[in-house]
Amino acid sequence: MSRFDLHLAHIDGLVNAGLQFGLIGIFDDLTPVGQMLLQQHRPHHDGGQQDGESPDYVATVTARALHPIAALCLLECYEYQTSGTIGWHTSEAHAWTDRLRATVLTRLPAEATASVRHGAGHVPAYRLLPAYTETPWGITELDQIPELGDGLIDVPVVRKGLRAEILTGPFHSPNKGLSSRVRHVTILGVGQERTLPAFARIAEPSDDAPGVYLLFEHGRYVARPAAAPPGTWFMASGAHLHTSDSRLRELIGHSLPIPLHDRTEP
Repeated sequence: MSRFDLHLAHIDGLVNAGLQFGLIGIFDDLTPVGQMLLQQHRPHHDGGQQDGESPDYVATVTARALHPIAALCLLECYEYQTSGTIGWHTSEAHAWTDRLRATVLTRLPAEATASVRHGAGHVPAYRLLPAYTETPWGITELDQIPELGDGLIDVPVVRKGLRAEILTGPFHSPNKGLSSRVRHVTILGVGQERTLPAFARIAEPSDDAPGVYLLFEHGRYVARPAAAPPGTWFMASGAHLHTSDSRLRELIGHSLPIPLHDRTEP
């Protein structure tokens, strides 16, 4: 991604975030902070400005409550576009943005700051949430920054579980069930509460290893798809789950193959 000069509204967004999250006092002038950030971002802007001279900037204050995750997007864009300037790593701007990030992160639930898999790597979960993805990379108006709204940050929980292999034999009849298209599943929960102890939460479900629950019925465990709509009725398809991972024995008391009920009929 190539570098570009940020709009003054982007600087406004950062100083308003600084005010909202306590880095700037409620009776303080926002303009000097914005000038400091702008000076580091555009140190040689408009040729007539001398090094060290405050840029021609006056802060605009908004009464909107900015979403903290949107503030992180503004912050990360500013740092990306400014990190190549001379003296960035020892600058006041760098120290100020570090403080802002640390403060904003304390306002987020743990699920939002956790590292999650995305593509070939891992990213903080908040980067995948709408408040981040819907914030333009380099705003031009303060109204482009999402508001906090009702004060809640809804973070989808990325569940993890225990991987198991699907075993099939000559009497396999899945009728488009899981075992017709994948060879592995991820056990996400056990029992009626569908919970899993921390020691077994080691892998995220995927298209190649979708989630299942192990339910104890009629004296034995059976596996059923976790993503099934409520009320969906399943029957045995002839497939079974198995893993040599000893954690399965700790979960259910044995390591025998478990019937997979993934077949449905109209």
